[in-house]
Amino acid sequence: MLLSAPTVQAAPVPDLPGEWARLTTEAAEMGLPSRFLRLLPLEFVKLEFADLKNAAAEYHPDGHRMVFHLNLSEGNQGKQLRPLQQIGNRDLATIYHELFHAYFDYVEFASGTPRMTPQGVRLYAEAKRFAACRYSVVEVSPISAQQNAPRRGRYEKRRITERESWDALNETWGVFVGWAIWNKLETTDQVNPATRWDWDTVAEYLDRLETAYVNRELTGYFEPANQAERRGIPRWYLGPSHAISAHEIALLLEVILDETPGMAQLAARWISASQDQTTVLTLGVC
Repeated sequence: MLLSAPTVQAAPVPDLPGEWARLTTEAAEMGLPSRFLRLLPLEFVKLEFADLKNAAAEYHPDGHRMVFHLNLSEGNQGKQLRPLQQIGNRDLATIYHELFHAYFDYVEFASGTPRMTPQGVRLYAEAKRFAACRYSVVEVSPISAQQNAPRRGRYEKRRITERESWDALNETWGVFVGWAIWNKLETTDQVNPATRWDWDTVAEYLDRLETAYVNRELTGYFEPANQAERRGIPRWYLGPSHAISAHEIALLLEVILDETPGMAQLAARWISASQDQTTVLTLGVC
């Protein structure tokens, strides 16, 4: 849990290249995903600190601003991030959720240009495909799935705009990335190299993933494109029928979370084996 801090305005870090290099190096040393971070151009994303109200980090596409909570900076000074090993698992998960949004923003921005890497090309192409086939017609509620627990809430089916479906996918994938980081940190003692990915650890990680997948916990939301609608309903939350699919999970494990193709496919087979045919039809296959 973040502690309270004096109210301040967002301020950029004084040494962006040095801070970004340190962040990616520490992530790699901890066994956390770092490849997609290294693919983000320094001139694209801005790093800032601010006294955020309810989150460890936030990404703002307008201005490409990655904002960390002031309490995550060394001495609450807002100049550089504390060492990652000193940051709790939940906050690290939130940071990665938001870093994914930053990378996804860049992938959309640079799509079709020579600057795109093969990894970015693949992610963008798959995102366009999934947005069209899984997120264009969705079941939604103005109340989040957590508030609807134990999932007796009422959902309505809606055909949403291309922008809304893209945002729904973006948020769903961000939710999964953050959750996957938290899961890995919990099962590997903050990714201790001595315990990382032995078979018992892999099995525990996959069992946790299977539970979240079968219970359809990993869902996102989108903000209505219509401004008048947004004033009444700020967010539409996706229903359990539009939780992330096994195919999307495998893609993100490999392209974003630095897992091997073999590990990504193992995860997809592991979680798919336990679902019944009703779940398969509901979640859909693109």
